[in-house]
Amino acid sequence: MRDGRQLCLFDNADTATQLDTRLWCNSFDRQNSTLQSLAPYASKLRSTTVQALIDLYSNPGDTVLDPFAGSGAVPFTAACADRCAWATELNPYAYAITRGKLEAPRSERVALQQAAQLLDAVEQQASMIDLETVPAWVSELFHPDTLQETLAAFTLLQQSPNYFLLACLLGILHHVLPGYLSYPTNPNAPYLRCVTYSPDRYPHLYTYRDGRSRLLAKLRRAYRRHRLPGTWEQRRYRVWQGNCAELPIADASVDAIISSPPHQNAFDYIRAHRLRLWFLGYSDWKNLDAALISSRSRYLAQMPVCLQEMARVLKPNGYCVLVVQDVARNGKTQGAAEQLAEFATSLTGSPFSVETVYDQPLTSERRSSKRPQAIQLERILVLRRR
Repeated sequence: MRDGRQLCLFDNADTATQLDTRLWCNSFDRQNSTLQSLAPYASKLRSTTVQALIDLYSNPGDTVLDPFAGSGAVPFTAACADRCAWATELNPYAYAITRGKLEAPRSERVALQQAAQLLDAVEQQASMIDLETVPAWVSELFHPDTLQETLAAFTLLQQSPNYFLLACLLGILHHVLPGYLSYPTNPNAPYLRCVTYSPDRYPHLYTYRDGRSRLLAKLRRAYRRHRLPGTWEQRRYRVWQGNCAELPIADASVDAIISSPPHQNAFDYIRAHRLRLWFLGYSDWKNLDAALISSRSRYLAQMPVCLQEMARVLKPNGYCVLVVQDVARNGKTQGAAEQLAEFATSLTGSPFSVETVYDQPLTSERRSSKRPQAIQLERILVLRRR
């Protein structure tokens, strides 16, 4: 019953104005759209948090921008809430997930039809896939027949893009569970769990895994509680693959910005997904990782530039809401919200004023697999365009 009362609180303007951590409690998965879980991604924003921020800081019909789209939680929720959803993302994997959510078919029936067409083509072409050029670190994770089918699917999706099916395929690529395509691998990083799940003791885990049954099962899970509105076919969205420091957006064309910037040195945004990136055609994950602003040095250098761009595209009086996390480094906690607030108020022309900062408790999925104890507190920084 507490969840019901929590949702009702947002209908009260006075309560919304005095928003505090009590309203962020109990963001249970059953409240979320299952389409939000197409593929794994570190530090995903909770859907209830995103919905609350969209309700508070934008209106139906507004254009809402997420310049660090990540898992696509903000643009997907915005599109479901009758907003025009815009997003940018540099990471090719995150870009694919974001587009996958926004391009989800209107119904499970349509999604299954699209998947069946893809799988029919895969089964015709899989035997022609040459595995000689596949790196050993990739081929050791799959049964050869499964690998041929998987490569055929990615090749076909590159020729005739369907980002929804692509995101679903990325979501079942590797894990320890039998419903995934790989041999038993760590779900957070692509390496074999051959000690815990040795081929001698678990030979059935190292046999052929057909892609058809697994992809169709994934689609059914995705639509179990899809929560798509009746107006989904009329949704408005745009997604750009690029750097937030150079937004391809006109001046003063965005009503609200809601985003969660990368967290300094706390999350593996690239390395953990290097297998998925390889299947997307990005074999040099190290150079890609260096291009992101999640490292401390690049974060400090690039965030002021990104904030200046956000100020440029945001309409006067529009809100810029940033969900950040305080990170512990060398025994000291870095106040991420205060740091961004200082950046924002020091920009040329002083375009932003600080409205408020909210604190909220962290859930386990918002903690880092790279440095679990590094994240101390999640903060919501609310800026307003002058």
